[in-house]
Amino acid sequence: MKMLLIISLTVFGNLFPQVDQTPVALDDVCRAIGSGDIAQLAAVMDMEVEISILDKENLYSRDQAVAALKSFFAANPPSSFGKVHQGASKSADAEYCIGTLATAKGPFRVYVYVSKKSTGVLLQELRFERE
Repeated sequence: MKMLLIISLTVFGNLFPQVDQTPVALDDVCRAIGSGDIAQLAAVMDMEVEISILDKENLYSRDQAVAALKSFFAANPPSSFGKVHQGASKSADAEYCIGTLATAKGPFRVYVYVSKKSTGVLLQELRFERE
């Protein structure tokens, strides 16, 4: 009986690929910003995200936020992101990070704010300012 179970799991286990259940952390969001990985950023965005790019600030739907970030990263190809400061809210249900994004057109000060969920973090706010 054990042998039948082992054979079944071996045969049928390959039919159902495992989904990566690793929670996304603030560090993952920062790495995605540094590499301009919009797909990873979109995957952790809330339904609405506050985005501020230079002087243009708005509350965007996820699709609108993705379009705004694509435009920003196309105009300012990123090369790296370095954290300057990181912290958490007093209730520990949110985290933030302030860092410097190096781009082909100069550095930007970046502010990242995420809420913490059991499945990881949810991007709430992202700000890009000239440094």
